[in-house]
Amino acid sequence: MRKLTPLLALLFLAASCGNPSGDGSLADNKASLEEKKKELAELQAEIKTLEEKIKSQDTTSKAEKLTPVATKKVQTTTFNHYLQITGTVSSQENVLLSAESMGRVVSIPVKEGEKVSKGQTLVALNADALKEQLQEAQASYDLAKTTFKRRQRLWKDSIGSEIQYLNAQTQFKAAKNRLGQIKAQLDNSTISSPINGRVDEITVNTGEFLAMGTPVVRVVDMENLEVEAEISEDYLGDIQVGDSVHVTIDALGLEQVQPVIFTSQYINPNNRSFKIKVKLNNSNQLIKPNLLASLRIRDYQNPAALAVPSMAIKQDLTGEYLFVIEQNNGENVVAKRYITKGLTSNDQTEVLEGLTPSDLVVTSGYNLVAAGQAVTLK
Repeated sequence: MRKLTPLLALLFLAASCGNPSGDGSLADNKASLEEKKKELAELQAEIKTLEEKIKSQDTTSKAEKLTPVATKKVQTTTFNHYLQITGTVSSQENVLLSAESMGRVVSIPVKEGEKVSKGQTLVALNADALKEQLQEAQASYDLAKTTFKRRQRLWKDSIGSEIQYLNAQTQFKAAKNRLGQIKAQLDNSTISSPINGRVDEITVNTGEFLAMGTPVVRVVDMENLEVEAEISEDYLGDIQVGDSVHVTIDALGLEQVQPVIFTSQYINPNNRSFKIKVKLNNSNQLIKPNLLASLRIRDYQNPAALAVPSMAIKQDLTGEYLFVIEQNNGENVVAKRYITKGLTSNDQTEVLEGLTPSDLVVTSGYNLVAAGQAVTLK
């Protein structure tokens, strides 16, 4: 027999008081007991009916018992996937100048970090001996030239021998060559900048004697900088000249969107990669060569994709799935939907199969529900 409620217990107590224990015959007591059981059964049926009515009518109480979940309505959107790689900043013109002749450094009219122009003198070597040789060579050249011109006029007038004419011509050419050589040596005694840029490093001091080929000064064009990076050959067909690249230089806190200006068609056999170059804007002169830069390059785009939060995708022995909301007799019920996913970018994943536009995907509370469970929507 069921445990009696307090109300029923009171009813039995009252009945007991009406028929004290020990009064009446056995048959009367049995009849009274059967009557009370019948009344109890009727009362229990009535209570059950009332509970069911209250349950169906009290929607607030019902909703409080359902698990709340957040959902997202699936819609077509543009899905982009990006390749993240690291590159190194370099200058299009980074020149290390060396001495082209021997000599002692007599002056360095520039300082490290100074902006210089193309043709500006950076280092000068002692050229006194060359200047004297140049004067002698110039005088010899002038004499040889005058002699040759005279011999040439006389030869045209059939005066003098052919040998005299040829000797004069040979001496003139030799004097001209010597003069040119000394001028070139004198020019080499002055080291000038071949580009517009900044003096990045000076490796010599005034008074030092330089041998030919000694590194002297480095000049860097700080305006025409670029980022060089190597990318796997798998992306050779995905990256083209002109593509936009998001460049981040963490050391400076700088971000730029710049175009690809070069893609190599040569594949490095050692790591199966090819080189790309991305232009940089360095108008503020803050970016320096050899800084590390992070490149974010779009390698895939779907303008009509179905994408969902990556965390909402679950997996079991059958495959990957999502929880979606379906209607069942007016209730929001969780259903398991198996999917085929594509690429993932940031916190979004492209769904290739298994979803349709307008599906409601559970995006929060998916760890608290199971397929077939009724839920309430936040």
